[in-house]
Amino acid sequence: MKKLILLLTLTIFLANSVTAFTFLNIYLDDKGQATFIGETSDSPILPEGIQIQNNNIFGKTSTLTNKQADLWSFSYTLEGADIILILPEGSVIKDISNGDISISDNQISISSTDEINITYEIDESLIDTKSSGFILLGLILTAALIILIVFLINYSKREKHGRAKVPAKTDKLKLLTSILTDREKTIIKQLKSSGKIKQSYLRKLTKIPKASFSRHIQQLEKKKLIKRSGEGKNKFVELIN
Repeated sequence: MKKLILLLTLTIFLANSVTAFTFLNIYLDDKGQATFIGETSDSPILPEGIQIQNNNIFGKTSTLTNKQADLWSFSYTLEGADIILILPEGSVIKDISNGDISISDNQISISSTDEINITYEIDESLIDTKSSGFILLGLILTAALIILIVFLINYSKREKHGRAKVPAKTDKLKLLTSILTDREKTIIKQLKSSGKIKQSYLRKLTKIPKASFSRHIQQLEKKKLIKRSGEGKNKFVELIN
């Protein structure tokens, strides 16, 4: 009888351990402020300024960063949490104790479990280089706007001569949503809420079996509704605008 009670207690403990989760995305800005966005099924102790509401974690704090001369340091520990730290624009890592590093769109992120300790420097020249890219993008958009205006003028002239109107474009996402499966709709809904997210975390949040999840992700990618970036364990998923 004692063995049976012990077995039942152990089973309940393991079940609770498997279902409990905490996911955190921590965004650092160039002033050292950390913005927390995440989800949890537990009641973790969080830094001052960070809140939990309906299992959603959110808030901002400057208590986790420190600056000496040109070097910034960040340290955070939360047992059992999956953490992604996104460094500010132009960051250069000087020292890191643990975590997997990935780079997407010229921005560095570190994935880790339980804790992250990092020292980094912000290189202003990298930010300037990126800013020049935005200037080029602005020139391209301006040229595209001029072409659009010319097209609209010509279209207006054709319309006055009695030609058929060109149907307005239908929003691709709304059109395809009607033919998606319930699980694919769940994935799209979660991505709308969370934005760009690690693929493994997305699967846990949607509670879709691993084999089925991979198939649905591939189908949504073929339909040009989502895109993936990164490699291996650091693969991210986001909606295509």
